[in-house]
Amino acid sequence: MKVARVTSWGSAPELSSAPDLPAPAASQVQVKVVAVAVPPLVRGRAIGKHPSARGAALPYDPSVDGVVQDEATGDLFYVSPMSASLFSERANVERHMLVKLAPGADAVAVATLVNPVGSSWMALRCRALPGTVEGATVLVLGATSTSGRAAVSVARSLGAARIIGMSRTEATLAAVEDLDERVVLQEPFALPAALGPVHIVLDFVGGRAAVDVLQAAEVEPGKDLQYIHVGDLAGEESIGLPARLLNSKPIRITGSGMGAWSKMDVKKELGALLGTVVKISRPEDVLMVSLADIQSVWDTKEAKTKRLVLVP
Repeated sequence: MKVARVTSWGSAPELSSAPDLPAPAASQVQVKVVAVAVPPLVRGRAIGKHPSARGAALPYDPSVDGVVQDEATGDLFYVSPMSASLFSERANVERHMLVKLAPGADAVAVATLVNPVGSSWMALRCRALPGTVEGATVLVLGATSTSGRAAVSVARSLGAARIIGMSRTEATLAAVEDLDERVVLQEPFALPAALGPVHIVLDFVGGRAAVDVLQAAEVEPGKDLQYIHVGDLAGEESIGLPARLLNSKPIRITGSGMGAWSKMDVKKELGALLGTVVKISRPEDVLMVSLADIQSVWDTKEAKTKRLVLVP
């Protein structure tokens, strides 16, 4: 059986041969791997810097989730995060970690979209205060990113009344659909007074931009300004919040990601999340590669600017 494994932290996964899998246990099913996405989370695991990879031994499979097929029935399944090593041709997976997909589901689209759609879905469903998304004004910081664009759709589907998109580039921000307001990040930063109160900030950027937004955002009397940190597109490792800011506004700060929510949270939300994902068309910028090509493609500009999907 062919597999791809990281053999040196920071290097591309290398193709190698592995012994055929043993017969699956009674609680498992042996499946064919169909599609495995390589979002930033997987790349972070591949260089050993994501918390879920710390202390891991080499050789290492950085995969998180994917779509597989039960060849006996032809059914496609989504594999829950961290349930199996999927940079391989086949895998033995616990049955309770599989979610059956509807007939005709696009395996590549599902594999590609679960991570970016799931980042905002889990943030709004599991990290925002219960019952606070419906009717809220949600500000998406980093709205032109893959996850940011998905967050607009997710917030709308969960009942947000107004969605404000923010990015540094006016042209790309203008292309983001279904926004009620658009604000360009620039120096000096300010939010138009006409925006009114903000209830939830979904932050995919981090760093100084997050501080600027929290300082400028108007808060509705009697309610908290909920700040949910999801990503660090700015590349800044810390968010330096002035003490006076925390003392002058009712700000509730939390994060969203593996560790911030539990496996039980994922299990509870997965069905509805996948129900949303399967309705979304496959993005045009998908780059599909085989196991045999993963090492040569991994560090190319195309692989880093498109949505890389492994199709063993």
